[in-house]
Amino acid sequence: MKMLKIIAVTATLVAGVSASYASPFNAMGGIDTLDAIGSATHATVLQADAGEANFLRFDNDVDSVQSRIRNNPYLARTVVEQGYSIDQIVGVTGSETDLTIYAL
Repeated sequence: MKMLKIIAVTATLVAGVSASYASPFNAMGGIDTLDAIGSATHATVLQADAGEANFLRFDNDVDSVQSRIRNNPYLARTVVEQGYSIDQIVGVTGSETDLTIYAL
């Protein structure tokens, strides 16, 4: 019975850690994400609600993110093609190959 409890606790911890890394709002990679904006050629643009926008502003300098997207013609075109303007951008997460842009 004790072994079963150990396995259950371990499985719960592993699932919790996996879920935290899967979160699209991981605030730990902000600087890497800003660097990725300059070299990314594609991104997904998602709509953020007010609560998500506030959280993203905690980890993202909105003016800097918008400026970097304006300077990257691929991302600027992607944002417009997905129905948003660069002024609506409130944050970004991910890496060069898996970039997600959040807009209001």
